[in-house]
Amino acid sequence: MRVAVYEHFSAIGAFYSPAWIEGDAMLKAVVEDLRRAGHEAQVADSIPPKRPADLVIVIAPSTGRTLYNLVKSCEEEGLDVVDSPSTAVFVATDKALLCKNLEVHGVRTPKTLISRYEEGPKAVEHALATFGKVVVKPADGDGCAGLSFVSRPEEASIALSVAKQNSRLPYFLVQEYVEGENLSVCLLASDDAIVPLSINMQSVRLKGPREPSMYAGSVVPHQGNDKVLQVALRAVKSLGRVKGFFGVDLVLKGGEPYVVEVNPRFTTSYLALREVCEENVPDLLVRSYFDKSLLRPPRLRGRAVVEKLVADKDMALSPRDLVLPGNAKLLSSIADKRNFVKKGEAYALYVLKEL
Repeated sequence: MRVAVYEHFSAIGAFYSPAWIEGDAMLKAVVEDLRRAGHEAQVADSIPPKRPADLVIVIAPSTGRTLYNLVKSCEEEGLDVVDSPSTAVFVATDKALLCKNLEVHGVRTPKTLISRYEEGPKAVEHALATFGKVVVKPADGDGCAGLSFVSRPEEASIALSVAKQNSRLPYFLVQEYVEGENLSVCLLASDDAIVPLSINMQSVRLKGPREPSMYAGSVVPHQGNDKVLQVALRAVKSLGRVKGFFGVDLVLKGGEPYVVEVNPRFTTSYLALREVCEENVPDLLVRSYFDKSLLRPPRLRGRAVVEKLVADKDMALSPRDLVLPGNAKLLSSIADKRNFVKKGEAYALYVLKEL
C-alpha cells in the first residue's frame, strides 16, 4: 500500500515551534512502522502529496483550523484520508464547539464559559467569582499552548493576551479548574467501530500566565478503569462518523472522568504506545480503513515513558547537551537545528521502555 504521511511542522520547517520535536518524532515513527509492515510509506511535504498515494495520513495542529483545512483539501482532491471526515475534525479541533457537542451528548466536561476576547476580562472575573480557580485557553491549539492557570483577577489580562497570541479564533474558553489525575486514552476508529488502545498517564505542567504551561510526557499504559474507557468512547462517538487515531484527554477527579480535549490525529502518547503494543498501530489503521472488522484491542507488554528534556535556564545547545536516562532512546531534538534555547523550552524528546 502506498501511504503518504504529512506532518505539518516538519513540512513547513517550523523548528522554532514548541511542537516541532513532537511532530518530527511522530512523523518518523509512523513512517518507520508503516515500512516495517511492508507498506510503501513516503514523507509528504505538501497536501496533496506530490507523488501518487493510495492513502494519506495527516498529522497537524488544530491552531487556525490547520488540521481541518488539510483534511478538507484532501477530500476536495478526492484522496482517501485515514483521518476522520473534515466535519468531525472541525468540531473536535474547536474547543468551544467540542465542549457544546459533548454537553449535548451527556459527556462530563469542566464547566465552561465561552467569550470573545473583547469581553474577556469580565468573563474571567465572573468565572473566578463562580469557580475560585480557572483555566484560560484558546479555542484552538495543542499541547497547552496559550493555556494559563488563573486564581486572581489581576492575572486575567495577561492570561487573555497569552491565549490570543496562540490562537486564530476570535473567542476563547475559561473553565473551572478540575484538580485530579491527568489521563489520556488512545483509540482507533473506523466508522462505527471504535476500539481503545491504552489508558495513559499524562504529565502536565500547568502554570500561571507569566510562565508557559506544558505537556511534558506520558506513561503508557497506566492503570485505569472501565468508566474512563467508556467516557472516552462516548466522546469520540459524539463526533459522528469517525476514522483514524484519536487521543482523548481527561481529568479523573473522585472517580469521575472529565473530558478536556479530543484530538483526531496521532498524539505523542503513540510514541510510548508503539514500544509496548504487540500490534503495529499504523498498519492496523491502514488495514482497518478497508475492513473495520480487523479492529480489536491490542495486547500490551510492559510500560513505556515518553518525556521531554526542558531547559532549566537560557542555554547554548549542541548534541552533546542531550543527556538521557539510561536505556532511553532519543526520538527527536532541535540540537542540530538551533544552537540556543530559552528557559522552560523543550529541546528533545525521548522514550524509555520499562519491563
